[in-house]
Amino acid sequence: MGISRATSLSIAALLYAGGLSLITLSPLTDWRFIPEPPWEFLSQPWPRYWTGFDVLVNVLAYIPLGLLAGRAISYQLRGSVWGPLQSFVIAIALGLLLSVILEGLQTYLPTRRPSVLDVMANTGGTLLGAFIASAYSQSLARMQITEARPIELGGLLLFGLWLTAQAAPQQIWLALGDIGLHPEFRLGFTWLVGGPLPTPGVAEEVFAAQRILAEALCVGAAMTSCALILHLTMLESPRWFANYRPEHWSRTIISVVVITLVARAAWVAALSPSAPAAWLNAGTQAGVVLTLLTAYGLAGARLSQQRLSALCGLAVTLMLSNTLPENGYVAANAMDWSRGRWLNLQLLANLAATIWPFLAMAWLMVALPRRSIRALERAYEGDASRHRPENRAI
Repeated sequence: MGISRATSLSIAALLYAGGLSLITLSPLTDWRFIPEPPWEFLSQPWPRYWTGFDVLVNVLAYIPLGLLAGRAISYQLRGSVWGPLQSFVIAIALGLLLSVILEGLQTYLPTRRPSVLDVMANTGGTLLGAFIASAYSQSLARMQITEARPIELGGLLLFGLWLTAQAAPQQIWLALGDIGLHPEFRLGFTWLVGGPLPTPGVAEEVFAAQRILAEALCVGAAMTSCALILHLTMLESPRWFANYRPEHWSRTIISVVVITLVARAAWVAALSPSAPAAWLNAGTQAGVVLTLLTAYGLAGARLSQQRLSALCGLAVTLMLSNTLPENGYVAANAMDWSRGRWLNLQLLANLAATIWPFLAMAWLMVALPRRSIRALERAYEGDASRHRPENRAI
């Protein structure tokens, strides 16, 4: 028996609330215990210094929470006449409670300052998300719209996590899945390429060549795998992408490449304005070309072969991200995270960059298993044969 929609939405809401907690309380160090109660900030005057950007970020951060919580509660109360209204009120109350708790805990963090303005902004974002969820529930009740399968929502969430990972400061762009095992794997990598080189100058030249090749492979493998996952997910979609066909693969890969490049450029421009184009180096450019060439080769492949290619691409990304030797110069000049308004994003971006390949592999194994892709493949091949014109003798 599969997991119910209410349960899946509840889990998603809890996971999102956990992510908000990590962001709000980061960095999770230097805790101090003072006699001041955590709710004391609620009676303090309006903050003297605040910006419209901070308010906007706090509002936007809580909209998905209100949406997920509102939909989960509305499923539990769908038999009630007042279900949409009750889910709206309960979702707002949960968002308010979470915001007050997290802001109160900031009292014991020396680098953070609790603010009643943040609570108001967070509650406003929860209200907007809960309102959207309530309106959607009522439209479903009136129009009898068939719900989308969780596979569609999960695929979009996975792509959203992919875009979030583009903000992570990395030595090599799209070297996702780095789990911090560099020392052990670096020893094996050094042995594999023939041991230490005779002079530092030669070693530096060899490393530069290796880095360009590794970056090209990382960019090509990661982008291609992401596009293949979206491609197969949309083919499996029963309603949202009902008109999507296997021949639309070229549009998907081009869209993924363009969106990813734009997202990376936007993140870098916001987080490291001193060097906005430093990441678009020779390795990245070669990786984009490699992605497009690979996409051309996969255009005529069977769906099962495309799924296998996605798994292989993820495996290559994980292998490279955990074996490439570190470059001290590159490490010292990694993306410059500006302190202040973007500080909370760093933990989320690093987490997304680390777990994305593992979640993508799990998605291919659970949501897009080989048996389901083979069935989909046979369905499309049968449909194509029915529409193929018969050969007639002249």
